[in-house]
Amino acid sequence: MGKGKGSSNITLAGIIIISSVFIIAILLANKERIQEGFFGDYKKYSVEYYYMDTCGHCIDFNDSGIWEKLNKLNFNNVSLKKYNRSENIERVNSLGITGFPAIVIVENSASSPSIIESFEMSRTYDNLSKFINKYENKKV
Repeated sequence: MGKGKGSSNITLAGIIIISSVFIIAILLANKERIQEGFFGDYKKYSVEYYYMDTCGHCIDFNDSGIWEKLNKLNFNNVSLKKYNRSENIERVNSLGITGFPAIVIVENSASSPSIIESFEMSRTYDNLSKFINKYENKKV
């Protein structure tokens, strides 16, 4: 005799479960990009600031208020993000960041984030504004 109707239902259920797990895994892997797409404007570039709580230069820069002042500005192509090393160690390692504080440009359209430029000047408001505007005004 052939297979009964019950075995085809089990096979279909298995396929649905495996497909669902696969879809959930993809969604979780792209969570940050999906959240930006649904809950915020997509920005081509991210200016990302990485700091450590125990780093003297990081503490000084945090106390200066420069990052917060820049973050109040509206950009069309650039988003500003701030990451604590201890809370984002996986991202820090994946980008290869070893020195702190670190301010970098990440292109968001890449399949996996990668640094396209590091900020190497004195961390002043004017220098950071010029660095950000270089990507804000960049022609696609």
